[in-house]
Amino acid sequence: MKFRERARQTAVKAGWSRTPVPITPEMLVVELRSGACANPRADVLCDRPRTDDRRHASLPIAGNRPTVYADMEALPFATGAIDFLISSRLAVQVTDPDQFCREVGRVARAGFIETPSPLADLLMGEAGQRWRATSRGEVLEFRRKRPKPRVVQGWRNRLCKVFFAEQPSGARPTVQVPTSKRGRVRAWLSRAIGAGLHRSGLMHTRVLFTPGRPLQWLVKRPGGATVMGVAGGPIHRADVVSRDARDQPQG
Repeated sequence: MKFRERARQTAVKAGWSRTPVPITPEMLVVELRSGACANPRADVLCDRPRTDDRRHASLPIAGNRPTVYADMEALPFATGAIDFLISSRLAVQVTDPDQFCREVGRVARAGFIETPSPLADLLMGEAGQRWRATSRGEVLEFRRKRPKPRVVQGWRNRLCKVFFAEQPSGARPTVQVPTSKRGRVRAWLSRAIGAGLHRSGLMHTRVLFTPGRPLQWLVKRPGGATVMGVAGGPIHRADVVSRDARDQPQG
């Protein structure tokens, strides 16, 4: 997908990959679950219910603009009310990505969805990431993951914190490092390595949807059930099995 060709008229960048997106000054922009790293262009933030006001390595949620707390699978916006929606990493954390995508397609006329790529998930997938996402053409595809052993998950979490340390993706860094000389060197190395990997395209799955290219998705549930959807269109189900079977994770 030639993201840069679609966004020549704008300097707005979205997600950890810093992907240029076609946002114009008059657009109403909403970002979902931005946590501490809100995109500077987002007019409104939408986060999960405020049962815990700490996100991203104990940094507080960005509170410098209007913030709505809601269920990410039941967004509190009218149909077509958002000109452009930004979602980074959230899509693989929800319980039901089919419902999440349907809600995103309902409320937003255009948007950008970014998730960790299969490679990033393999190396440093966090415990809260229930799904693995890939993009096939214009289609965002989800597969349910199996829980990993505690030792493996602990190592992944450490890699994730190092990788995202001091990355300039939003209003503030994800991980704070010491202000000593050694800390400054670590921050510089983290920025250099992380920025290179972020921009390489290897660490992210990205989908840009517009009025002419509606959001499309496919969810492969455990047990063989497949759900396909297009924003504004019907749900198509293939090999439907019982709900109990769908809830079981797969490899």
